[in-house]
Amino acid sequence: MIGGTVARRSDRKLAGKAEGRKDRTAQQHNDATIHRLCVIMLAAGLLSPNIGTAQEVPRYLTLQDALALARQRNPAFRRVVAQADASGADVRAATGSFLPNLSANLQFQASRSTVATGQDDFGGNIELPESRTIARSYSSQGLSSQLTLFDGFQNLNGLKSAKAGAQAAQWGVDAQATVIEGEVKRRFYEVIRWQRRIAIEERLLIARNDELLATDRLFRVAAREQVDVLGAQVEVARQEQSLESARGEARKALLVLAEAIGREEGADFQVVGDFPEVSDPGTLDADAVVERVLQWNPKLQQAAASAAQARLAADRARGMRWPTITANATFNRNVGQDGYGGMFQLNPQDRSFGIGFTVSLPLFTRFSTSQAIAQADASREVETETLRETRLQLEREARSALIDVQNSHRQLELAERTAELGRQRLAMAQEQYQLGSRSFTELQQIVNTSANDERSALVARLNYVNAVIGLEELVGGPLRP
Repeated sequence: MIGGTVARRSDRKLAGKAEGRKDRTAQQHNDATIHRLCVIMLAAGLLSPNIGTAQEVPRYLTLQDALALARQRNPAFRRVVAQADASGADVRAATGSFLPNLSANLQFQASRSTVATGQDDFGGNIELPESRTIARSYSSQGLSSQLTLFDGFQNLNGLKSAKAGAQAAQWGVDAQATVIEGEVKRRFYEVIRWQRRIAIEERLLIARNDELLATDRLFRVAAREQVDVLGAQVEVARQEQSLESARGEARKALLVLAEAIGREEGADFQVVGDFPEVSDPGTLDADAVVERVLQWNPKLQQAAASAAQARLAADRARGMRWPTITANATFNRNVGQDGYGGMFQLNPQDRSFGIGFTVSLPLFTRFSTSQAIAQADASREVETETLRETRLQLEREARSALIDVQNSHRQLELAERTAELGRQRLAMAQEQYQLGSRSFTELQQIVNTSANDERSALVARLNYVNAVIGLEELVGGPLRP
């Protein structure tokens, strides 16, 4: 989390040594490698035959349980994993282009013809004394193979392009995993927020009931009027409404969390946990954060791999202008004879073998080659500009996200301070009310203000947590040493 990063950066500044940055870069590289390995192993688990035995949702759900279930069940994540797996077939197909193809053929043929005319010595047609019937049969088995020796490096660039595409697909899995993780965390902490909100509303309901009892006692000794008792009863009823509303929102938040983890059976579970610890982000180095985002963000890495794939595809298209050299070999066994005895001969005695080389040069392809090259160059330019756009966007988002974290931390400090002062003010006002030195209306104003301050502090805490999650999504992992 941020606390570890802040402490580590402070130590580095105090030490003033260049070795600190090297250690930091090496550690970040290890963290990113471990993160990607985890995603790869997770993807392998998702595509295994035992996917039907996925982890069941426990009765009491922790954050780690929710994250694990989302990686197993979330439809968006599983869809991206399936697409990434399909890219492996492209790599295998591109690798196979370097191998010879092999085909086998098996042919059986029979024919029957009747001849009633012929030709004389001068080529004229004559009618035969009697018609003749001719029957022929034929069997053939053969093998043929072809190997591309040179094609203008189309196969080589095609293989490199397929590998770049597979890498882009894998980075897409990493990017989706980061998005899913952030979404699950937000929804999980939203449930935590409403659980704590329910606790606040329950405390307020207890306080309202205490006020009602105190007002009723004071009314019995003629220290308060009937209207104050009625007002206290109204406040109790309003607080009961607030409590029921909070409970309803909590149930809806559970349904949203169940959707994120891919649970189809509803939200018959309870969330256990609390907000993460709050750490001061004031000493975070914006340039260091941006550097890490540009180095490890999965979305940027995916764009870089896609740009490399487009560049190699353009090189492959240019190879279409080069000559193609292929080698071929054939082997055949066949037999042909009068009658039908040659049908279905599985071991013909006549054999032949041949080998040859072919050189093909495209002289004119009706501009199809030029069109393919132009389209590949356009795709390369599009992916290159997309990469540059993604880099600029992420740099801006990283700096903005860091500002959001710092601002939300400051807002949280102010909100918690305000809530604490409000609690102290409320305790004093309640004592004054008991002594009769403060009216019921004044007390209710202070009670309502203090309750709103408590709710605002809870919202500020959630805003801070969400801001940290947003920054972690851009970094591509947790903010840790």
